[in-house]
Amino acid sequence: MKKLMVILMVFCLGFAFTTDISAQTKDKKAVSSKVSESKPFNTVCPVSGEKIDGSSVTYAYGGKTYALCCKSCLKKFKKDPAKYSSNLSEDGKKFTKQKTK
Repeated sequence: MKKLMVILMVFCLGFAFTTDISAQTKDKKAVSSKVSESKPFNTVCPVSGEKIDGSSVTYAYGGKTYALCCKSCLKKFKKDPAKYSSNLSEDGKKFTKQKTK
């Protein structure tokens, strides 16, 4: 009788664990597909100010997808996205670097 109870408990825990992992995987796929389908709103790099020409380097921040000119700029943008995102005009077409004191 004890063996049957132990087997039943192991089965239930295994099922619960598997269900939880599959739900998390589905959620991650939904989030990543939304981000990759988002078109970048900017036409200039928020780090360097250079024009973006069909860049595949993008990063989602603050509900927007930002295009960057290169991986080096992506690395800098990830470290301080608030700073670099403020370098762009509201429409993302102009580089308006903020002066720092």
